[in-house]
Amino acid sequence: MTSTFTLAQKVRGLVLLGVFVVLRAVVARAWDRYFPGGYSTDPLFLGFLGGIFLLLSVGLVYLGFTRWVGVDLEAWWFDRSQLRGDLLWGVVGIVGVFVVTVGGVLALTALVPGLAPVAGAGAAPAPTVSQGEAGGFAVNLLLGWFFGFAIAAFQEETLFRGFLQSLLQDRYGRLVAIVGQAVVFTLAHLGYYPVSAWPLLLVVFLVGLITGWLVDRRGTLLSAGIAHGFVG
Repeated sequence: MTSTFTLAQKVRGLVLLGVFVVLRAVVARAWDRYFPGGYSTDPLFLGFLGGIFLLLSVGLVYLGFTRWVGVDLEAWWFDRSQLRGDLLWGVVGIVGVFVVTVGGVLALTALVPGLAPVAGAGAAPAPTVSQGEAGGFAVNLLLGWFFGFAIAAFQEETLFRGFLQSLLQDRYGRLVAIVGQAVVFTLAHLGYYPVSAWPLLLVVFLVGLITGWLVDRRGTLLSAGIAHGFVG
């Protein structure tokens, strides 16, 4: 996936990326403080989740890139001529990301006993969390997938793999672009995880490499978005 940006587009895209990192860190802290129990049908939580979607997914990313930066996000995400292949590679990506995230967390937990858990690190709670106010496993799963696809995957794939990887590839080539965006993607999670959970950033880096490789191979964001949204 390559795009040639004007200077104005580069500057505006980088501004959006920086604002996203700051806002996402603030949202993570608020989530951890006010909704520590996980996904639930509490109207306040649903409003909070909807607010994240409207502010970051619709406002910052979608309108920011389509109206302010001036790019065709649909072309970034979809190519109807290769839709079937993108879906199949998305399944491959799911397996890869799942192995990296689950295997990586288990390995790091075993190697670093004092490692802060993901849920306590400002990250979104896992959709399997069961609380008295939760509407059951199905509701948790649906809310988790909504967060994974409409919020996490759409925002991060657009910003890091769609914009940043293309920007780096134009200047430095494919390999530097894939690794470089994964490094920035990892550093952007410093506001998501505390310093005490630093080994988890290695897992984030590997996920960034997998999704970056998928985008490089397929030329669109769809397969990476499927892998990212389904698992994380």
